[in-house]
This record gives sequence, structure tokens and C-alpha cells, in this order.
Amino acid sequence: MKKIVIALFVAAPLMVFAQVKPSLTKADKVYREGKIDEAKTIIDVTTSSQEYMVDKKGQPSKDAAKAWYLKGMIYMAMDTTKQEKYKHLDPNPFQVAKESFEKCKAIDGGKSASFVKDATGFPLLTDQINGVYANNYFNKAINFYNEKTDDKEKKLANVKLAFEMSERTLYFIPNDTSVLLYAGGVFAPMIQEYDRGLEMLRAYIKAGGTLPEAYTMMSNIYSQNKKDNASALKVLQEGHAKFPNYKDMVLMELNIYLADKKYDLARTMVEEELKADPNNKDNYFLYGQLNRELGERDKAKEAFKKSLELDPKNFDAAMELANQYWSDAKELKDQMGKLGTSKADMEKLKSIDAQYVEKLKIYAPYIESCEKLNPNDINVLYSLLNVYTDLDDQPKVARVKKKLKSLGEDVN
Repeated sequence: MKKIVIALFVAAPLMVFAQVKPSLTKADKVYREGKIDEAKTIIDVTTSSQEYMVDKKGQPSKDAAKAWYLKGMIYMAMDTTKQEKYKHLDPNPFQVAKESFEKCKAIDGGKSASFVKDATGFPLLTDQINGVYANNYFNKAINFYNEKTDDKEKKLANVKLAFEMSERTLYFIPNDTSVLLYAGGVFAPMIQEYDRGLEMLRAYIKAGGTLPEAYTMMSNIYSQNKKDNASALKVLQEGHAKFPNYKDMVLMELNIYLADKKYDLARTMVEEELKADPNNKDNYFLYGQLNRELGERDKAKEAFKKSLELDPKNFDAAMELANQYWSDAKELKDQMGKLGTSKADMEKLKSIDAQYVEKLKIYAPYIESCEKLNPNDINVLYSLLNVYTDLDDQPKVARVKKKLKSLGEDVN
């Protein structure tokens, strides 16, 4: 009796396997019914059948391309399903799906616009199906990236998943500019996929992407990640030729010249920008930054003032201008900090302190104008607090402290 039971146990799987025959119709039917496990079994048997997939002349049969395409769809269902019981039918369903779609393309040669039909018998266009798959993966990419977490390792893992989902998206819509820009310019640098990021951004431009940020993103990868300022400059110059009014590229180019101590090139570039457009606030802002870096404080002040004249609400220019006047005062404060306690030093301290107070009085209106432009800027408020404290203006000290506390700052 025991021998008979064992024989039945061994034979059962063989009988089940023998019952599965190649059939596109059955595979398609159970797939539509959501029976992904059954569909997988049938399509695997179908695509493994030499008799079904190859004709008498040794060429792919008339249904071979469709069989591979349906297999791709079934494995895609495994990769995208929310049903846990179907998620682990294969260790890498996306890879199998991709290989199946590629085999379909190799046989069909891109001649057919559709391989499957909907429930009413109407052909489903491959491009439409690709769009559905792409949308599914890119939504996952964005969700992974936007997931809030304070855990740096978790955040990095999420970005890696976002990048992976973007790569899958691009398999189906390789020229989608939005995906190429996000994946190449945002996700890739964060996970050190620098070369792939550059490749995606180039693809973005080739596909007709029109945002100048693609060039600044590439420049950042070259300069900050690959430490290749020469390539970064080449990209910026290419971008600037296309987008002459996008000043971020000029600013980045200026910063590279300054970092490399190429001051003559920096000055020539900025002065040429000013000459070409003397009424552009951004050109004066650049000129101010150049002179600030070169220690030409008076020239920097005049440039930032001109930028503010052209755009009175330019907070960045207002802050830069205020900082130049603070530097005047800070020089004197630093001098006082180096003095000792001798009688001679005390006399010097008294004299320099009087000069320091005068410089603070000059500086104060400029930093106060920054508060008017951006009342809740923490850096501005702390700067005001320091000024009013050194000027011993207690009512104003109290006002600024109250404001800082209202913004959640811990001040005494």
C-alpha cells in the first residue's frame, strides 16, 4: 500500500504538467481573468514549445511574435501586481518581460502596431500599453523620492529605487523628456550614477527638451561630482549659446573661473555681459559678485546698488550690498578683538570702537532694508540682533528677539 501511495505522489506533478499545452488563447484568457499564475504556466510552456514557436522551414511561426509579447505582458503583471501571491512567481519578472518584448521586436521588426486585443476584440496599440506601463513605474519613482524620512540611509535607498523605476519607465518611453530630466538631473547624482545622469540629460536635449536647467545640471555633475571644470565650462558655454538670457549659467561659469583663479577670464566675461546688456540687473549682480571675490569692495557696492536700482525687490542683491557694508564694520571689530589690556591698547580700543559704531550706523539701514524685503529671513534677523546689541539699542533688540521667538528660534 505504501508503495502505491508513493507512486501516485510522484506521478501527480507529471500528470498536471502533461495537461498544460501550448495555447495563446488560453494564456490570454486566464491572464485577462487575473489568474497570473496560470497564465505564467501556460505562456512558459507555449514559448518553450519548438513545435509551436518554429515553422517547418525553421523560421519563427506566425504566432511567435505575439506569444513573446503576451509573455512580456504576463510577466509585467507579476512585476506590477499588488497581490502578494503573484509577486514572487519569478525572482526578476521585469527582466523576463523585457527579454520577451525584445524577442517579439526581433521577430516582428517593428512592423506591427498591436499584438493583443481588448475584451471587445479591438486592437490594443503597443504604444498605449507602453504608456500605461511607463506611468505605473514613474509614479512609483516619484513616490519613492517624495517619501518623507529623516533616516539618511532610507532616503538614499528610496532614491535608488526611484532611479531604478525611472530606468524601467524609460524602457517603455525612452524619449520622455520629463523622465529623462528627473532621472538624469535629480536622481542620478544623488546615488553617484554620474555618467548615466549625463547620458540621460544629453538624451533629454536630443529629445527636444527645452529647459536650460539641463545644462546647469550637467555642469554641476562635471564640476561638483567629477571635478572636471573644463567639461563643466564647455557645457555651460553650449547652454549659454542656446539660452543667452538664462543668467544661472553665466553665474556658474563665473564661479568656475573664480575657483580656478582665472580672474582675467572672469572679468572679461562679466564685462562683456554688461556691455551687451547694460540695463540687466543680473549682469550688475554678477559684476558685484566678481568684485566681491576680488576684494574690490567699493566696486562691488556700486554694482549691487545698480542691480537694486533696476529691481528694488531683488533680495539677493540687497543682502550682498548689506554684507559689503558689514565687512567694513567687521574689519574694525576684528581689530578690537586683537587688542590686549594695556593702557595703550585701551586707548586704541576706545578710538576704534567709535569708528566701529559709525560703520554700524551706516550698515544698519542696508540690513533693515533686507528685513523689509523678507521679514522672516532668519539670517537677516540675527544680523539685526547683532547690530542692535552692539549699538545698545534695547527696544530694537527686544523687537527682533520677539520676532525670532515667534519663528521658533531659541533666543535669550
